[in-house]
Amino acid sequence: MGRTPLATASRLAPFRPDVVVNDGDINDTGRDSHAVAYYKARCDARLGKIPHIACMGNHELGFLPKELLKIRSSEVIRAEFNSIFGYASDEQLVHRVIGGYDFIALSPNASSRYKTHEIEMLKTALDKAVERDSEKPIFVVTHYHAKDTVNDSDNANRGGDRLRRLFNAYPQVVSISGHTHNPLQDPRSIWQGEFTAVDTSTLCYGCVSLKPPAVNQISCLIPYGHESVGCMLLEIYADRLVFRRFSVPDRREIEVQSPWTVPWPHVPSSATYSFTVRRASEKAPQFASDAEPTVWYDFGYVFLMFNVVEDGSSVFGYRIELTPDGGAPRSCFLLSDYYRIPEHRQNRVVFRAPPDLLEGGMSYRCRIFPVGFFGTEGKPLDWRFTVLKNYRCLKDKPNCVQE
Repeated sequence: MGRTPLATASRLAPFRPDVVVNDGDINDTGRDSHAVAYYKARCDARLGKIPHIACMGNHELGFLPKELLKIRSSEVIRAEFNSIFGYASDEQLVHRVIGGYDFIALSPNASSRYKTHEIEMLKTALDKAVERDSEKPIFVVTHYHAKDTVNDSDNANRGGDRLRRLFNAYPQVVSISGHTHNPLQDPRSIWQGEFTAVDTSTLCYGCVSLKPPAVNQISCLIPYGHESVGCMLLEIYADRLVFRRFSVPDRREIEVQSPWTVPWPHVPSSATYSFTVRRASEKAPQFASDAEPTVWYDFGYVFLMFNVVEDGSSVFGYRIELTPDGGAPRSCFLLSDYYRIPEHRQNRVVFRAPPDLLEGGMSYRCRIFPVGFFGTEGKPLDWRFTVLKNYRCLKDKPNCVQE
């Protein structure tokens, strides 16, 4: 669940969940415990006073001015956080058995990374859970991801490499993490290898960490990212786990006919949600025959316009390759609006070419490739156009991201 407690709790209330899980960043800064208290109170009001498993994130611990660092130490912040959820004041690792299943939540002690002794604490808890019941899943809640699992976990920052090495030895682990806030509509928010991992991805904005960023990003933030706020419902059965995703703004289930279903026990060699398996089987997104690419001029910018692919939810974005006559090709990436409320998605893309990409009077070959979530590229739109000779292209960068 994310930082919209009233909306998410109301959405989940009809399902009468047995436990609520949050993996951090409930508030904005380490000085504001009132937001955490409000979150818990609203969840209790909407869902009843059911068990609540939560860990702190970097927002709980960080973003403090220097004069508050000594007063608002991580120990003080954790004590306040724990008091709200009914944990012992010094409890950095919370381990509870609820309905016969182990839930473990580890809060970082600093906003930088998980330390060796914290990983050792987590290993001790995992060993106890396995000793109690080696067949059932063990739900481990951390703010940061295990390395090279879900989307945007491809670096070792925050101790994710240590988490990965630990979890690799426990196929029973279901790692629940957040931090990056990628949209739940992204199929890379679930991963399976040696264990299972999900990215809860819920907050009041959306992030996509592309290197280099897409032309319609500011830093990692995406246009209309507030429409990506979501929550996840996990149904636990003896032979499977079922993850259902919900969009909070329009109160609907995402892909209701195909929830993420994980057979249990987890067998790494036949992982259902392996990225390697899904990348190999990904169907390339395709443009319809009436994509109708064209050029438009307005206020010193050149716009390329084309119809979206036939299935808007299957395309992560568009790689746009422009080759001037006699020159080398240059490419940029445009993120699609797959994460938006369906009726808000555009049928036709209006792409404002970056100021330094085109020159007046030059002719270009333009190829636009639709790109799937696992990198598969479909057949491109392939066309030519010439920028008006007397058209003055502005060289300054626009004030805002294109939406």
